[in-house]
Amino acid sequence: MNMKFRVGLMLSLGLLGGMLLFASPVFAAEGSIVKGSTPIDQGMANSKEDITIYNSKIAASFAVGSSNYWNMTKGSILDVAKIEGKNSDGTPIFGTDLVNDVEFLNNYWTATDAYKGTDLLEDDVKITYKENDTNIEVVAKTRYYKEGHDAPMSVTIRYVLEDGKDYIKMTTTMSNPAGNQAYADMNAGYSISTLAANMYGPFGWYPDTKVTGVRVGNDPRVNEPMANFVATYGQESYNQTYCVSVSLTDADTYKGSSGYKDIYKRVTVAGGQTITFDGEMLVSDTASTTPIIERNIENMKLKADTISGKVVNNAGKPVENAYVLIYKNGAYVANDDTTVVKVDSAPLAWVMTDAKGEYSFKLPDGTYEIHGEAAGLTPSVSQRVTITDGKADKNSLAFALQAGAHATLTVKDQIGKNIPARIEVLSDAATDIKLLGRTVYFTNLVNGQYVADFDVPAGTFSFTASYGADYESKRVTISDVKIASGEKYVNNKDLVIPELVNPRLNNWYNMDNHQHSSLGDGATPIDQLFIAQIAAKLDLNLVSDHDSVKNAEALVEMAKAAGRPVLPALEVTPGWGHWGVLNVDYSNAKVEATPVNPSGTPGEIIGEGHAMDAVVVVHHPYTDYGFFLNRDGVIGGHDANSDNFDLLELQSTMDLADASNMDARALSAAMNMYWNQGNKKFLSAGSDQHDVTSGLYPGIIRMYAHIEGELTTDSYLAALTSGHAYATMGPLFTPAEDVMFGETYDVAKGAAKTFHANVQAVNNLKRIDVYSMGKVVASFDYNTTEPVAFTYEMKNDGTKNLWYNFVALDEKGHYAVSNPIWIDQFDTSGIAISRAQFVEKLYMLSGEADKAAAKETEMVFKDVAADTSYAQAVVWAKEKGIVNGTSTTKFSPNASITREQMVTILYNYAKAAGKDVSNVEGMAIQNFNDWAKTSEYAKTAMHWAFNEEIVRGKSAAILGPKDTATRAQAELIIQRAQ
Repeated sequence: MNMKFRVGLMLSLGLLGGMLLFASPVFAAEGSIVKGSTPIDQGMANSKEDITIYNSKIAASFAVGSSNYWNMTKGSILDVAKIEGKNSDGTPIFGTDLVNDVEFLNNYWTATDAYKGTDLLEDDVKITYKENDTNIEVVAKTRYYKEGHDAPMSVTIRYVLEDGKDYIKMTTTMSNPAGNQAYADMNAGYSISTLAANMYGPFGWYPDTKVTGVRVGNDPRVNEPMANFVATYGQESYNQTYCVSVSLTDADTYKGSSGYKDIYKRVTVAGGQTITFDGEMLVSDTASTTPIIERNIENMKLKADTISGKVVNNAGKPVENAYVLIYKNGAYVANDDTTVVKVDSAPLAWVMTDAKGEYSFKLPDGTYEIHGEAAGLTPSVSQRVTITDGKADKNSLAFALQAGAHATLTVKDQIGKNIPARIEVLSDAATDIKLLGRTVYFTNLVNGQYVADFDVPAGTFSFTASYGADYESKRVTISDVKIASGEKYVNNKDLVIPELVNPRLNNWYNMDNHQHSSLGDGATPIDQLFIAQIAAKLDLNLVSDHDSVKNAEALVEMAKAAGRPVLPALEVTPGWGHWGVLNVDYSNAKVEATPVNPSGTPGEIIGEGHAMDAVVVVHHPYTDYGFFLNRDGVIGGHDANSDNFDLLELQSTMDLADASNMDARALSAAMNMYWNQGNKKFLSAGSDQHDVTSGLYPGIIRMYAHIEGELTTDSYLAALTSGHAYATMGPLFTPAEDVMFGETYDVAKGAAKTFHANVQAVNNLKRIDVYSMGKVVASFDYNTTEPVAFTYEMKNDGTKNLWYNFVALDEKGHYAVSNPIWIDQFDTSGIAISRAQFVEKLYMLSGEADKAAAKETEMVFKDVAADTSYAQAVVWAKEKGIVNGTSTTKFSPNASITREQMVTILYNYAKAAGKDVSNVEGMAIQNFNDWAKTSEYAKTAMHWAFNEEIVRGKSAAILGPKDTATRAQAELIIQRAQ
């Protein structure tokens, strides 16, 4: 390697308590190391402690001081770029960042439990580098630990960049100490995530459907050596195409989606054993993936032959940047680890043509189908090539492309009104290269009309339109649409979507609370996210990117211009669990990376969210990166404030028939950990979509929330935190006016509260299950698309914290899950009374409720929904000076009330009613041992209540001012005050 300075000394970048130690200075040189903020354009490694290594072809920046993108173990690659040439002074020109990150994952995820109070994600990491004669190497020494083991494993990742190469070799060792318990069934390997681009791989698994645990490659049931890599490809800001891939020798397992792809080996690491993972990151200067195949041929020493040729258009002229696609039969084992799926003619790789329309690549032995494609043109006829013992039956293939076509589509409802829509396209000439064409489009507003406009190849098509499909309507398809070469097709077959149900007529509005745009591993520009949400018939707009709110302002402006409510959000992304922050403060987006620190403890993250009046959601609690799954190993994971979140998320993977399903586990946690304790942790629903054109699309799961009056951001969030909502993938609930999800009803023991609701599923309602205390207590079967008048008697059998909720299932296996309804007899209840319930009791006592005319209730606090049973009571109490909020904007209606808070509110109520409250003298109350615990604001009220014999001690020595008041105690105290 040509060096201006040769550094033979190993330089240590040991991370000790967040500080970085350097043994000696580093000098930037051609083919060397840059210490500090990355020179890569638009790179994320911006700490003075980060390092960038480069040669004459590529560069990579490592997270040393910066956080790993997913806030997991430091030492991963944050930025990758091509070297675009040299400046006049000979220094390299660093290209644009091409990846979100590249890293080694220990077991589907790098997140590690803390070990004996040490955070192994940051405090325990040591990163070193050195320059050798012909290469640069970076070594990250980490440890991985899970509860149930005596000691952590040592995990060492070695990256080597050789002079003049366009790849970095990656070698990782996992070493389990002798005598330690085995780390069993680990899925470990390399991961790459995209920067709003396209992804491919592994061979045999296609398309980019989100999946975990598919068996590929070296699995003996598959036995496909070419299924050892995954890649991101696209077109960056220099208007040049690229491809970055990671491969793993002997890979046999895959996990991924449209935004990230991981390739693993499934291993068990016994005590005293070391296992090695040999991988490679390859950076190509075109979107071709054939260089990956050629590196495999070289590394595996496979027999191969060269295929070359030319691509021309219908005029016989060469086509530059055409794609020559290679297909062969493949296979994978489904994630049940049993079902072997054979895939006929799966895409293996492709190559781009040069300025002369020419191409060349190598392939190992096998039989292949090969054809040509290009943007705006119609694909060529496929040609078969067989290579045997390193000899092809034909080495030269010419491909002729015909002119393409164009499609313009509009969609109507049943009364002929033009409506927005998502359009799914099926074709006999579909492309597998996302740069050339998509299978999903959306209508745009053009001159006041929603129109979908896009190029297509010539061929036969079906177009499927949807607008609120599975919920309020069904998909509609027009088939056998023949479009000729050069034709500009306009749909003459009507795409009409009848609206089958409109929940808004009954004040029910819907939103998908977890959606990504183009930041991080998201692949959707913010304007396309906005359009896709409208086409999904979502009633608000929302963006929730990983640790960034940079796109929030743009979405807010688009929504305001369209007159739509908008919900700026954030996904806080520590490695041990993700959090949603709904209605995040994005005002400092231009100067701060994120408004919530992902390095905080769970309680600190929740507290930062609440400090900005946001609603905090536990995202996907039982995924590999879910808080509940990793809670035992998280510092602060069981602190009292770790339960201060507001909502628990369900996702579209929900299968309640499978107890191991992550959403079934999340719902079980809500029921058994919280609802059974009377803790009002309500549901949220989020698709977690990263690409609006994928099968995981906006609104595939959503919350329907009941909102009296105007739909706004605040009224929607108030409905969620009041529990006036349900999560659904299809079936719809419309409860009667006298009952609502999330409420608590005063019902005498032995009596019942009747739940009335219309339940409807456009995809055929099959069953309604009634749950109570975490178990199904009744089931009702149906077979209809018409509304069902459902009735159930919610009996008070005396069970503490008794609740009921309702789960509907349609013919597609789609669930709707309601929030719970609690039943209790207040005057004998030992359950804590909430702030809202106590104020409501006083409101009823005052007689004002009888005088109040039926009117729309204003929102005096953001977290008090206008349709709650206590909304008018809170407005009345605020106007009368009886209550203040827990902040200027929040009342915390579901929070339990303490004895001193209850007495203070009662004192204020008496004053507002004109009663004499002057009896506040005397010292008797101060004889209680815990009088000093009484808050200053409550002392006058406590004196008055004690002197009036409204409140008494819990015993002769204990007053209990900070103790929670029960419903029965509240009933008794109100009786004494009358």
